[in-house]
Amino acid sequence: MKNRFLVISLVTLFLSGLVVASLNAQPLRGRRMIGHGQGAGAQILKDALQLTPEQEKKLEELRQARQEEAKAFQEKRAKLSEDFRKLMEDPKTDEKKVNSLIDEMAKLRADRMKTMFKHRKEWEKILTPEQLQKLEEYRKDARLKDHRSMSPRRRMATRGMMMRPKGLCPLYGR
Repeated sequence: MKNRFLVISLVTLFLSGLVVASLNAQPLRGRRMIGHGQGAGAQILKDALQLTPEQEKKLEELRQARQEEAKAFQEKRAKLSEDFRKLMEDPKTDEKKVNSLIDEMAKLRADRMKTMFKHRKEWEKILTPEQLQKLEEYRKDARLKDHRSMSPRRRMATRGMMMRPKGLCPLYGR
């Protein structure tokens, strides 16, 4: 009985490793494939918008600033998430500490969203009205393609119909 359990456990572990390895080997899809202003998708967009050299320079500076802010945000978010995870593991956790950390995480997310909106407004200052119209058409087309490539369950989740509170409920793990 013990040997059978051991064999099943090892086979399961091996198959899980194969699945993880194959997922890591898949090319990224959607927005991540394009990256932060680099790659073929970004070049197609630049060509479609017919950017001037001055616009390209300003947009590149904006992209670099956004990338630095995004990195700082990710580092802060990761630290807060780790702190939250540790607090949730401790059965003697003070409720005020947890609530304070949740508020801090929410504020960080709100600040990030405000920064993203600020960057979008800066783009609008750099581009002409015609370029902004082309950009909006490109975004709508990309969103449509992303939406079509999603599984039906994922599409429902993006509409908020199946969102689950990850990390907040013992039933959902983390």
